[in-house]
Amino acid sequence: MRLKAVIIVVVAGLFAASGGNVKNSTNFVATKEWQEIVEGQSIPEGLHVRINLSTGKKEAKLLEKDSNNTQSSLSTVAGANLQDHEAQLPISNIDKLKEALQNIPADKFELNEKEQKKVKAKYKSYDQIKQDLKEANLEIKSDSDIMKNLMKRFEQLRKFIDLSETSFKEELDSLFEDLQYLVHQIDNAIEFIDQKGIEKIIWPCLNQTETSLRIHGFKLFGTIAQNNPKAKVALFERNGGGILLSKISQSTKSDEISVGLYAFGSLVRKFPHALKELLTPHGYSLLFDVLGKNIELRVKVKIIRLISDLVQDYEYALSDKETDPITKERYQSTKLTEGLLKVDYCRRAGEFFHQNKAGLLQDESLAEEVVSALRSIRPTLCHEVWSECALFRHTLLVLRNNLDTRLDEWNGEKDGAAYLKEIQHTIDQFVEELYGREKRKDEL
Repeated sequence: MRLKAVIIVVVAGLFAASGGNVKNSTNFVATKEWQEIVEGQSIPEGLHVRINLSTGKKEAKLLEKDSNNTQSSLSTVAGANLQDHEAQLPISNIDKLKEALQNIPADKFELNEKEQKKVKAKYKSYDQIKQDLKEANLEIKSDSDIMKNLMKRFEQLRKFIDLSETSFKEELDSLFEDLQYLVHQIDNAIEFIDQKGIEKIIWPCLNQTETSLRIHGFKLFGTIAQNNPKAKVALFERNGGGILLSKISQSTKSDEISVGLYAFGSLVRKFPHALKELLTPHGYSLLFDVLGKNIELRVKVKIIRLISDLVQDYEYALSDKETDPITKERYQSTKLTEGLLKVDYCRRAGEFFHQNKAGLLQDESLAEEVVSALRSIRPTLCHEVWSECALFRHTLLVLRNNLDTRLDEWNGEKDGAAYLKEIQHTIDQFVEELYGREKRKDEL
């Protein structure tokens, strides 16, 4: 049952403990009902005690359990619910609470000049921390500092030793690994160029007789140029594209040519001005020379992939509605497809496809790569030439029939069979696009 007065309950023992200063009166006899405690009257421990705010008198009764699990007063049990009490906060307390809430500081605050100086005096600046650590033989280095030290070390090695000596190979490998990690970030790549890193490291590497150093130079070049417009321009202005083509054409090593093509692709992709200036008949001639070299087939396939990627970028830039007019005009000025037709690329690519048929039969992943690359440029560039070429069709059907045989004999994992079927489906589509549905299953 709810009480009409606010009841403040304390443990009766507290009053008993303080009762030593008050004269004892008649002993209080507790019952289950609330009884008034006479002034100076002592009470036993363990009672419910309250101050009745209606009368201002102290009252007490025996402790008892509420069978209905409700409370008739403020409970002495920890965590008990107070919601049954009709207690209201006094008006004066509400006013104080409102005043306190109004004085809570806002999220935004500003320090005046005096306070700012006080705060700054408590903390050290970056330069001060750096100096303290340096004095303690510890030093914080920025990426720029690290690149500067790596370039300095390379110049020392280059000046005093033969860089081809195997005893320094591990140090050089580590040095270039660190540089590549740093320059893959756009800002660091620009900083590397500003610190003359191209002249101090890349060109000297490409001019070395040691293959591993030329590979390091190509990789570093490609990492700097990849997806970095400012770096592309800086490399192009230093005749980077011409140097790459020249070094690629001179090389006879598969790994070296592979990373050289990676560097060249990183430079010319998404860079129409470089396309226009580098992919001239002479530039194409240097690239096509790679197709005739005695190197691994996977490296030659990179030429086919590169040309296809460039054509796709070109077609996308011209057809996409979101391409801005200036970019579209720059791509149009390259006349990429016209240039490829002039150097007879479709015929060259068809001959490469047929001549390397045996290698493609042995490596399904390379076969898929070549077929996908050639198929991507068929509509806009080579349909007429390939659709009339019996050798081109013959090569496609040989590849397809080989996949039929592989699948008939397949006893490996399902994923492998699914992959072979996917390649087979791609070839079927290519054959149909070139020769029509009725010719797809013609005998060889």
